[in-house]
Amino acid sequence: MSLYEAVTVEPSETSYFSNPQAGLDPRLFRDNQMVGSVRDGILRILFEHLRNNYYNPEAYIHAWLAGSGVSFQWAANRSPADLDCLVGVDYVRFRQSNTKYAGFSDREIADMFNENFREDLHPQTEEFMGSFELTFYVNVQTDIRNIKPYAAYSLTDDDWTVEPQNLTVTVGRDWERKVTRDENMAVEILTRYSEALSKIGTATTDAARRNAEAALKLSIEQGAALFEDIHHGRKAAFSQSGQGYLDYSNYRWQAGKSSGVVQALKQLKDLSKKTRQEFESQTYGMELPDARVLIRRAISSK
Repeated sequence: MSLYEAVTVEPSETSYFSNPQAGLDPRLFRDNQMVGSVRDGILRILFEHLRNNYYNPEAYIHAWLAGSGVSFQWAANRSPADLDCLVGVDYVRFRQSNTKYAGFSDREIADMFNENFREDLHPQTEEFMGSFELTFYVNVQTDIRNIKPYAAYSLTDDDWTVEPQNLTVTVGRDWERKVTRDENMAVEILTRYSEALSKIGTATTDAARRNAEAALKLSIEQGAALFEDIHHGRKAAFSQSGQGYLDYSNYRWQAGKSSGVVQALKQLKDLSKKTRQEFESQTYGMELPDARVLIRRAISSK
């Protein structure tokens, strides 16, 4: 069975372009405070997972809900809705409690947590409360305020660290032109991908098939590269050097989600990864993680 499949651009609603509501999501909040059962449920999921992998997580973990789900722009028509739990790590205390990781950098520790979240936790939280796709993520920054979130509710303290505000972005023509350029480039890449996929299916000679396969792989890699450019820009927006919600790179990401371009490019990125995994599996009998991942996994298994 072929890895390759049709990829289409499908617009979707995003909270960024939705109208602010008069209050917070009533499924999560009452009188500006998180519903106790919701808070307890998220913390239970998180700490049960952490205790299965590390020692004494209560000593070095701080958890927040952040992003549009805890802002006034929560009501976009998405099912399930996004709910982001950002996890802060006191790296010094983590190393003190988990001495086998004493030589790990902050980045390596954050990557280790996130790998475990993706593999072990996220498959269980795709339908949290029947309404939310709950994801967990460790940013290297210990203090969430350094990444300039829309809003951040501390599950640990049961209080606001960054209170929600009605934020307004002024979009200039330059921003619109750049986003249009992204869309045009993405459509051109996806068109070439679709044409190559069709030619593979109708090729009558080996040469024609090889040419179509080469064109297909090139379009996949170009699409993956464009996705990474947009995605990395958004990550930079929510860093100490960025402007958070008001940053152009956040607008670029949100506009791409709204148009469907980001989702389509993400499919090409996923195809790129699957193609590499299949090649490594056929060649070496397994996927080859990079050296840092292999070292981290070896230490974790001890």
